[in-house]
Amino acid sequence: MVSAFLIDAINNPTKVVQELFEEHTGDVNQFPAVVARHFSDVFLNSDDTLREVLPLDVNHPPEAFTHRSLVRFHGMVQDTSPSPEMYLASLNENKCGGWGISQNTPASEWPSSFDYCDLREATTLWAVTVPGQTDWRTEELTDRSHCGSSSSQSPPRPHKFPVPNAPHIGVQVKIYDNEAAQLLKATDVVTFIGILTSESLDSEADSSPMVPSLHVLCHKLQSTGDASHTEELATVREDLIKWIADEALGGDEDAAQWLLLELSAKVYTRTTPLLPPSLTLSRFPSPIPSSPALSTLHHVLSDLLPQYLTVPLSLDLLNKENFSPESKDEDLHSGYLQVPQGTALLLTENGVREGKLVEKGIMNIRAVQEVMDAQTLEYSFPFSKFSFSTDIVTIVLCDGRKSAFFQTGFTVPLETEPLLKDNLYKPRDQIKIPDAVKLAAYRSFLAAAKRCFGTVQVAEETSRHIQEDFVRQRQEDPSITADDLIHLMKVARLLAASMLEQEVTVDIWERSKRLDASRKKRSP
Repeated sequence: MVSAFLIDAINNPTKVVQELFEEHTGDVNQFPAVVARHFSDVFLNSDDTLREVLPLDVNHPPEAFTHRSLVRFHGMVQDTSPSPEMYLASLNENKCGGWGISQNTPASEWPSSFDYCDLREATTLWAVTVPGQTDWRTEELTDRSHCGSSSSQSPPRPHKFPVPNAPHIGVQVKIYDNEAAQLLKATDVVTFIGILTSESLDSEADSSPMVPSLHVLCHKLQSTGDASHTEELATVREDLIKWIADEALGGDEDAAQWLLLELSAKVYTRTTPLLPPSLTLSRFPSPIPSSPALSTLHHVLSDLLPQYLTVPLSLDLLNKENFSPESKDEDLHSGYLQVPQGTALLLTENGVREGKLVEKGIMNIRAVQEVMDAQTLEYSFPFSKFSFSTDIVTIVLCDGRKSAFFQTGFTVPLETEPLLKDNLYKPRDQIKIPDAVKLAAYRSFLAAAKRCFGTVQVAEETSRHIQEDFVRQRQEDPSITADDLIHLMKVARLLAASMLEQEVTVDIWERSKRLDASRKKRSP
């Protein structure tokens, strides 16, 4: 049974806001929170009610909606620096002035004089389509009844999207519940429900472009989703490794296992840094002229991960494009690395040819390296620079023995089987995609492995074994240092997470040593 509240909210959200305003007898400062609670109760308590609201996305662009339609926008906060907007909270005859209502109110209904105490601020920010959100994740968030497409105009302010020339939605977001808005920061992924209008980007400027504007009624931050039962996923690991190896890595199961370890990583702690390592798959051949430019691995990762981007590196791209956000004329321009936490980046070096790196190219490489080493990204402003936390998994493909640009945590030379070498580059329609049930299990497994990485502990018995083992290794080989121990501990934690284990056991420690020793024996 569909709630009457739900029908009213969808059909005429402006009317519902006005009715709430008339019923509200408390402090007017608390009214935005009242609106947020009401619409949260109507829409955010279940996925079913949330999906009743039409999505604002590349298939349903702003111009496809009538003025002041109710929409939901699943997007990334790109810029929180715009100044707050002033609005008159109360109009004549006890009419609400917020949520864009005053812009549609005839002059006769405006008070001839007003109390400055009725002026309020709305938080203004800019949000964009989630960069790197894969097709299957988008379909998962969009109800099938809303599927379809509409021709979209060029998005406004394209410089605010991290990926140049990519289709996306950009929207000015206005949040009236300022206390809740203060919790949002750049790269947060948020579902906004609000009233869609088209308004001036700067209401105080004489001439300012019109942009899509979303007057937010309620919102929620992206959650990690429900935890699947690890017992049911324990058998998935070996199947997943074999599928990745056979379809995308020329049959190299060891390389596939290292890739799985990389995909299991996340920022665990920053105080005593335990951060995702970066991975280079070296000796990865470049595509031949007759093969697709994108590697099969690109398609495989797109089918497995909810947030994933390929960045095809070239000197031209490095020298011209932005990798870090930069404020120009009080407007934050985006860059490839301004992506949500949990995103995986595949950096391919096969397009790099001889040439010169200019200063911008060097700065872009430094920005990537900083993300790899410290999981921070520098935002540049006219008179200052600030570093913001990231949580990005980075994978590099290169055809040499090591990356031309980056120092990564692990380098694994690819060793392909002769019969499967051609699988490294093939059209998407030639990839053997598992059935829907198995593919869903693979995705759940990877999500569970990331959750496990944040909880992996080292058992006391294992800790003693590791200490004794390290002393013994140092006696046998004095060149072994504490850095080697830290490296192996990271491998052991990743291996435990990839096995959905919450504890590093002696067996996992020994398996980690064998896995790393096997990697080192490979031809560089």
